[in-house]
Amino acid sequence: MFLLDRITKGNDRSVAVKKNILGSLCVKGFSILISLAIVPLTLGYVDKEMYGVWLTLSQILVMLQFFDVGFGHGLKNRLTEALANGDYDRSKTLISTTYAMMLIIFTPLGLMCELLIPQVNWPQLLNVNVAYHNDIVQTLQVLVVGICIQMVVSVINAVANAHQKVALASSFPVIGNALALLCIVVLSHFTKGSLMTLGVVFSFLPIIVTVIASIILYHTKFCKVKPSTKYIDFSCVKNIISLGAKFFIIQIQALVMFQTTNLLISNISGPSYVTYYGIVYRYVNVATMLINIIFAPLWPAFTDAYTKGDFTWMSSIYRKMVSLYLVCVVFMAAMIFASPIVFPLWIGDKANIPFLMTAVVGIYTIIHTWDLLQVYILNGLGKITLQTYVTLIGLVCHIPLSLYLGKYIGCYGVLASMTVIILVYILFFTLQIHKILQRTATGIWNI
Repeated sequence: MFLLDRITKGNDRSVAVKKNILGSLCVKGFSILISLAIVPLTLGYVDKEMYGVWLTLSQILVMLQFFDVGFGHGLKNRLTEALANGDYDRSKTLISTTYAMMLIIFTPLGLMCELLIPQVNWPQLLNVNVAYHNDIVQTLQVLVVGICIQMVVSVINAVANAHQKVALASSFPVIGNALALLCIVVLSHFTKGSLMTLGVVFSFLPIIVTVIASIILYHTKFCKVKPSTKYIDFSCVKNIISLGAKFFIIQIQALVMFQTTNLLISNISGPSYVTYYGIVYRYVNVATMLINIIFAPLWPAFTDAYTKGDFTWMSSIYRKMVSLYLVCVVFMAAMIFASPIVFPLWIGDKANIPFLMTAVVGIYTIIHTWDLLQVYILNGLGKITLQTYVTLIGLVCHIPLSLYLGKYIGCYGVLASMTVIILVYILFFTLQIHKILQRTATGIWNI
């Protein structure tokens, strides 16, 4: 009863945030278990080197997601504003047009990638045996189809977020990954390890889940904003993309900063180190996922609060999030020091993880988590012009800095580069939030 009273206490926005956090804790708790279970099971299905190749290929293809030109994030903010004003016709137009634009973008992009993939010398690029070439090409072609379809159907995620149903949106990939995990368990007993099989399982099961969820939701919870071809209006693209274009530039930076990590590590130190990094990342990412559970509902909530001019609520929530972040830092530090005990229990002797890798990834994660808090709030406020310019630092500097440091400290140079650049980001973003909440932001600090 005490917990129920705490959840239902406060205004509607605060209650929605707390319900999302509680719901996401259940969903993400299950997701964390799946994420941890996937590593040893996949390592049991394929060998260490092939697993490193799989992680690299997966991350390369995730880059395609950033070619939505910011429509997903732009829709989330614009739709939240429309729903806050009770404008359901506007909401239907925004959603329907976004679906149409996703098809227009990802159909030709997917076809182009299918033609280009066989032309690349993947073994040389990934620093692996030439015998992997055909498997890599076939796997990438499967992943391209899966990701392009996923980008279209995942518009429902932005719709759920705009309705402040963050926990609901986060459940779709969790269910998909749970089904994929069950398939890997079955396949490991009856088939030989295959990159392409991994590609099919992890690409298409989440798509099936998202499509089914979309059909159900548009006929129930979201029936008032159900998309239709008659509501497609390309004149509203400018309204979505005016904000979305800025998100797109930020996404391109994220593409360079985060989605090239496995590729750079593989190129500098080989796929075995990608496996080490991938395992450590999944371990430390348990803390990141828990923090994201709390931070994710802030985006639509801050959009709603800023639309209604509720600065008192925003300032109060920000102070609480800062205190919570400090608790999370202690938890992440404990995870780092406990890793030599945890890894043997988790993955056995399948990979001998250097403690230095865990420490470096852990320090980066602690810094990056503070950056996440600032970014979620700034994105919710729609104040991302400064973020657009500042993140150009990562876009321009990360790859050359990683390669330069990699000459001296190997794959750790990639993580060092990311850490230094994120430190620069948080100096600007933290100051901007303080200015906005204190209502002293002017010029670029307030757009």
